[in-house]
Amino acid sequence: MSPQEVTEIVDRIRPLLAGRDPRVQGAVCADLTAIWLAGHPKELRDDLLAAQIDTIKSLTVINAEIMGTDQ
Repeated sequence: MSPQEVTEIVDRIRPLLAGRDPRVQGAVCADLTAIWLAGHPKELRDDLLAAQIDTIKSLTVINAEIMGTDQ
């Protein structure tokens, strides 16, 4: 996995979510996360989810700065 690969996939998904109700966006992200977690052994899921949440928090800071919503 490379950052470029991630960016390319995000850029393809972003238009599918753009302009949709934030509840729909959140539900889509939640369902995709659940699918991702379900693909791993049950005993790893809590740790994977915790690591994912930490990553989301870090990326939120970066994206809020980019979007100008970091107040």
